[in-house]
Amino acid sequence: ASCSSAITFIDGDEGVLRYRGHDIADLAQSNDFTAVIYLLLYGKLPNLEQHKKFFLKIQELSKVPEQVVNVIKAFPKTAHPMSILIACFATLSALYHERYGNNVSNENLDFGISAIAQVPAIIAMVYRHTNDQEFIDTDNELNYSKSFLRMMFGNALDNDKSTLFAKALDKIFTLHADHEQNASTAAVRVVGSAGSNLFACLSAGVATLWGP
Repeated sequence: ASCSSAITFIDGDEGVLRYRGHDIADLAQSNDFTAVIYLLLYGKLPNLEQHKKFFLKIQELSKVPEQVVNVIKAFPKTAHPMSILIACFATLSALYHERYGNNVSNENLDFGISAIAQVPAIIAMVYRHTNDQEFIDTDNELNYSKSFLRMMFGNALDNDKSTLFAKALDKIFTLHADHEQNASTAAVRVVGSAGSNLFACLSAGVATLWGP
């Protein structure tokens, strides 16, 4: 490992995983994914008001730019999803560079929150494009996981299944929210150490994930 982590402690042999000192079982049982994101970013779990404001911020930043939508549509439907996702992050890096320049010290973490907010919609569009289906807009009446399911599958799931699957997704997202320093995380860190745009760093992470 290139450094120690103040965020995650993993002991695979003992089955231990903690985020910011909180056991993963407690987090998965008692918190939704957006609360866990808040914990990872800010070091503490949110109270109800902080959670509400944070989720509203995610919703505000969830709109995928038209240029990214056009990039997805430009790919052949047989394209590998990772190749499309790399192109999407590259496009976002260009759009945010125009707005922020090469400033990666954005103290309010809008860069990272934008990525967290937009990835579900981008993934859903990539999935639907490669399956020759129309895109579905995000629904701000739904929570993070349930909105993702709707963008992926539309009304194919009834409400009971959608609720059950959304709860399962929340737990899966929580378990994978931080990987300490696996291959993709290491790639993002190496590119980020050069002061690169966050979305360019994420492209490197996706390129690493593409491998077996």
